[in-house]
Amino acid sequence: MAKQSSLFNFFTKSPPPVSKPKPKPSPSPAEADLPNSVEKSSSSPKEEARQTQQQQQRSKSSKAKQSRAAKAAGGGLKKLFGDKASATTGVSSTCPFAAGALVWAKLEGHPWWPCMVVPQPLTGQQMRGRGRDQRMHVHFFDEPPTRGWVSTKYVREYQGSDSSDVKPGGVFFSCKPVIRRAMELADKFIFDSAEKRLKMPLCTDPSDEEEEDDEEEEDMEVTVDKSTVTDEEVSDGDEKKSEEVKPPSGSRHSLRSSADKGSKAKRRRIVVASDSDESDEDFKPDQAASGSEEEEEEEATVSSEEEEKESSQESEPDSPVKPVKRKRPAEKSVGKKAKAPSAAPSAAPKRAPAAIAADTKSRLSAFSAPDSFDSQANGAGAGGGGTTWDHEKLEWLQDGRRKDGKRRRQSEDDYDPTTLYVPEDFLNRVTPGMRRWWQLKAGMFDTVLFYKVGKFYELYHMDAVVAVNELGLTFMKGSWAHSGFPEIGFARFSDVLVQKGYKVARVEQTETPEMMEARCKTLARPTKYDRVVRREVCRVITRGTQTYSVLDGAPSESQSRFLLVVKERAEDESSGRQRSYGVCFADTSVGCFHLGQFPDDRHCSRLRTLIARFPPAEVLYEKGNPSAETRKILKASLSSALQEGLNAGSQFWDAQKTLKTLAEENYFEETSGEESGGFLPPLLKRMTSESDSLSLTPKEGYELALSALGGCVFYLKKCLVDKELLSMANFEEYVPVDVELEKAAASFSQTRQRMVLDGVTLANLEIFQNGCGGSEGTLLERLDTCCTPFGKRLLKQWLCAPLCNPASVGDRLDAAEDLMGAQATATEVTELLKKLPDLERLLSKIHGIGTPLKGPDHPDSRAVLYEEVTYSKRKIADFLSALEGFKTMQEITSAFAPVSGGFRSALLRQIVSLKSEGSGLFPDLSAELQRWETAFDHQKARTTGVITPKAGFDPDYDQALAGIKSRERDLQDYLERQRKRLGCKSMAYWGTGRNRFQMEVPDSVSERNIPEEYEVKSTKKGWRRYVTKESERLFSELQGLEEKRDAALKDCMRRLFYNFDKNYGDWKTAVECMAVLDVLLAFSRYSQGGDGPMTRPQVVLPEEDHHAAAPFIDLVGSRHPCVTKTFFGDDFIPNDVFIGCRGNGESDARCVLVTGPNMGGKSTLMRQCGLVIILAQLGCYVPAESLRFTPVDRIFTRLGASDRIMAGESTFYVELSETASILHHATRHSLVLLDELGRGTATYDGTAIASAVVKELAEKICCRTLFSTHYHSLVEDYAKSPAVRLGHMACMVENECEDPSQETITFLYKFVSGACPKSYGFNAARLANLPEEVIQSGHRKAREFEKSTISLRLFRKLCQFAEDGAPDNARFTSLVQLLHTL
Repeated sequence: MAKQSSLFNFFTKSPPPVSKPKPKPSPSPAEADLPNSVEKSSSSPKEEARQTQQQQQRSKSSKAKQSRAAKAAGGGLKKLFGDKASATTGVSSTCPFAAGALVWAKLEGHPWWPCMVVPQPLTGQQMRGRGRDQRMHVHFFDEPPTRGWVSTKYVREYQGSDSSDVKPGGVFFSCKPVIRRAMELADKFIFDSAEKRLKMPLCTDPSDEEEEDDEEEEDMEVTVDKSTVTDEEVSDGDEKKSEEVKPPSGSRHSLRSSADKGSKAKRRRIVVASDSDESDEDFKPDQAASGSEEEEEEEATVSSEEEEKESSQESEPDSPVKPVKRKRPAEKSVGKKAKAPSAAPSAAPKRAPAAIAADTKSRLSAFSAPDSFDSQANGAGAGGGGTTWDHEKLEWLQDGRRKDGKRRRQSEDDYDPTTLYVPEDFLNRVTPGMRRWWQLKAGMFDTVLFYKVGKFYELYHMDAVVAVNELGLTFMKGSWAHSGFPEIGFARFSDVLVQKGYKVARVEQTETPEMMEARCKTLARPTKYDRVVRREVCRVITRGTQTYSVLDGAPSESQSRFLLVVKERAEDESSGRQRSYGVCFADTSVGCFHLGQFPDDRHCSRLRTLIARFPPAEVLYEKGNPSAETRKILKASLSSALQEGLNAGSQFWDAQKTLKTLAEENYFEETSGEESGGFLPPLLKRMTSESDSLSLTPKEGYELALSALGGCVFYLKKCLVDKELLSMANFEEYVPVDVELEKAAASFSQTRQRMVLDGVTLANLEIFQNGCGGSEGTLLERLDTCCTPFGKRLLKQWLCAPLCNPASVGDRLDAAEDLMGAQATATEVTELLKKLPDLERLLSKIHGIGTPLKGPDHPDSRAVLYEEVTYSKRKIADFLSALEGFKTMQEITSAFAPVSGGFRSALLRQIVSLKSEGSGLFPDLSAELQRWETAFDHQKARTTGVITPKAGFDPDYDQALAGIKSRERDLQDYLERQRKRLGCKSMAYWGTGRNRFQMEVPDSVSERNIPEEYEVKSTKKGWRRYVTKESERLFSELQGLEEKRDAALKDCMRRLFYNFDKNYGDWKTAVECMAVLDVLLAFSRYSQGGDGPMTRPQVVLPEEDHHAAAPFIDLVGSRHPCVTKTFFGDDFIPNDVFIGCRGNGESDARCVLVTGPNMGGKSTLMRQCGLVIILAQLGCYVPAESLRFTPVDRIFTRLGASDRIMAGESTFYVELSETASILHHATRHSLVLLDELGRGTATYDGTAIASAVVKELAEKICCRTLFSTHYHSLVEDYAKSPAVRLGHMACMVENECEDPSQETITFLYKFVSGACPKSYGFNAARLANLPEEVIQSGHRKAREFEKSTISLRLFRKLCQFAEDGAPDNARFTSLVQLLHTL
């Protein structure tokens, strides 16, 4: 088995664990690699070392016995699966699972994995340890198989891949392909007996520890020298490739060889090349307060073998399926062995347990960083009572004493928390490398610095504390906080921090030691601060600015994450000016910017809708600009988003400065010649004043939008991604849907008008999120069977704004029917769509790599990356993945070619037909894809990470190659002439590199025959080597051409991506066509996959329907689109809803008052009606028997009861705010769903407000309304109103009497006409398990209230009867009925 390795034990300087009174077995390598196994330490490093030494002395005598016991227990690999049960020795305990049992097992912080319990190959042990430390040996189902020890508390029985625990919501659910594959492997053996399972091929590879311990001498002691690091600054892990290994004096040895020879342990000393020959003098630590920082170089003690091994294993998370080669280095690394003396003394035999295979561990670590990072940090830092780090002793860094970069104190209003003042005298005391770290930290105090030192990213001081707490890294030895990880782990660790809300800065070395030496030679008197390799910030990553470059790794989700920038102009009551917002929100993963400016009401309805439709991950605003109301909304609605204020003017630019900066930076020079007609894209050009030919003055009505764009550009510039994103010139105008509605014509048939769903409605109808913040049971989850990430994003956009034009709705419905009719083709295309990568994001990534704007000026182009080949391979893999994706798209269009002629839907025909065929929209990519197919050797590029263009594709490269061939031919001709001149046929060129083309002449040629111009360069026995001025001239020209070739090759990838990006318009159009197709296929799957009857909705225009000129809804047999079963598991009961039309002989009133018992289904009915209308206007079949309706321009909801405590708004205030929005914005074409308005205040106030709102909706606005209420007096008031119809949710009551405990109420969940006499609240009280005496008492009180109310009504009737001179029989009858009731 491959040697276990992990980031978490990579470093050699971890503080040794503190001893415990009761010794326990050493942790297995698999566990020791995880941070949870690191012993907690609250002592200083010196105390820890002293305690460790004492432990070793006390346990020395016991180790000999343990070693003998271990030998007796072992049997080597030859006993691998002999008598396993009887072989158990040592600290065995009762095993809860027998050998051969199938189980789920997990390492802490990693996913559950299907396994099989097997004995350990060497000792036959199946269990080890006792109590909490008890572990079980398991075989991991994997390819290739691996094994290891896991804690028994993380072992569960495996019941197959079809058990409920493996399904969504189950504890073992996982969508990872690797785990799914492991379950398939486990399922093959689930019905076999335990004995048969044990005969299957199992992992037989021993770990290094197992091999070594077989030969370990009883009292052998491992000695480790502290490696010597010679460098004056942090960096000089810089050139770890320069490490020199000196065997006689180093740090460690092979246990096997030592045991065989009985010799003393060999040592190896590792010396790291420094940046400077003079560094020894400067590197000596002084006695100042920060003196311990001189130890910053200690990570360089890791040997080069370990670095190579770690790099190969750390690259695995990007491809968890690919197995790692199983190779074992000749010697174990220093970093690994340095932990051995500090391990807790063991009472068990000192045998290293079997480690989990490296490839398995690497795959597990790809899923997540450990969940619970109980590491040394828990006892360290400000939060703990243990170690106090050096940075915590600095007075000027203490909370309350800090100053920002301009020396403003924390108590001052304009204090900038993103900067820090670092005293100059402190900077003069620290090493040059650490000085640079503090200088960078001073400029970005709110950012975690990943500071490159050689092949590692190091974290220092407060950043190290964050890394240990959040990432599970371990502290290195020393009194100052310090941790780190190899370069290849950047993607994983940076993403964990970014998702947790941190900003991460990637600081790279931008010169090599040789370049630094050359720079120093140009200086008259270089100081020690000059003799440090340069480091620059190459990227700042935040949650809202992730671009997923090759260093950042792949995105974790398909939905967009937006960076939102807001600027507000507050309302002015004196002048009657409305509140206005300017917004700019960007999806940095695809490089798309949305700009807009709009007025808003006092409840900020449009801003709330924007936030709901495009949920931002990060919000920027101008300090002091947003009003208190806006700040409340941002704080309450976006509590999980990062929010940051920018300084007005310097950071959050005004419109003029924004336009000036865009002109000066030449962001759009690549596109300006083609489509913009100037330096601005068309949208930005429209936002500038027409009278200003230079486009430097904003147009009236767009000042706030351009200012918001300025804040966005500044922030992207700070994050160093402005050029790659803005140069795409991908800008769209954001116009709120209801603003479009106001601008649109009255007729639905002549506009591209969309239905308005505001933020409140999206939340109340649970379109995207349910009440718990998840996606289960939402309309998006029910509809989203899209196969591509860009299809999923488009579906979400369509859901936010359904269509209003009946013709457009009909076209989508035709498309769904066409796809249902061509089932075989649809199935084939679905499988092809599943192969497509996220091409929308890949196009953005390719543009970022290829853009010439991100050239020599960008620090990333100067960065020295040790994994450059790995990153190049990723770039090429992404590029080839994009090409394959577009080829697959062509296959999709070809698959539709035979059937597309019969499609009724114009939309479907357009997206699957080629543009060259006339009516199609899909671009013809054949010629372009063929050109890229022959541009370079794809397979060679994929394996080498270098693109070598074929002849004719890259002129610069071709020219250099031609020149090289010409010079080589000239040199060969020259050699031929010299052979004839000397008469020596054996004469030939000799040499490599810069010593090439020396003419090698045998000694048999007399020196008298050698021409005078021949100059001896070197000799060897029997040969002399010469050069001439001519040969040197030709060789010099050849070298120049070779440098040109290499430069062309190096820039070839960028130019190649740039050439690809020139056709961005066609590539993007193709992606958009496939996104539409993917969504239409999802609609067709939903339309034919319902659990009951699905019908095609009929959308009619009001003016075309003579029977119902007014808006109406005629819905028969409808079911909830997202709920197929009731809470009790019964089938969902369908209902009819008639609004504005005569159904079942009822009135055609457009306002329906809904009553019924508590929990009777009123809210469900209202949500159901709203969701069915949304589905219909999306262009999808609906779960009903039939549906006819006129288009709905906007759905309003007032459902549920909740407050906004963070915004200081009570439940009743929220109710009235939402109602106010309805009354202000509803039109006769709207659909209003109001649920129990008025319940947040006194009964009389609530009834009065509810009555007034019903009157407004029914008689003035005349919109379609479902209004549920428990105010029965309200029902009586409108019982005879022609504008209002009554309906209720039916129920069946048995044993209705004085005693409520005897009542039995059955909910029928059927919507019928008429009013419900009671709400039966005591039934809900009983179901909620209120105490019986409380229910009885409440029932008596209810009878009293009811009696007094009837008495009052009787008195009113008597008065009316007495005043009326000619009473009729009807009044007399109602009076008698009241008397009977009383």
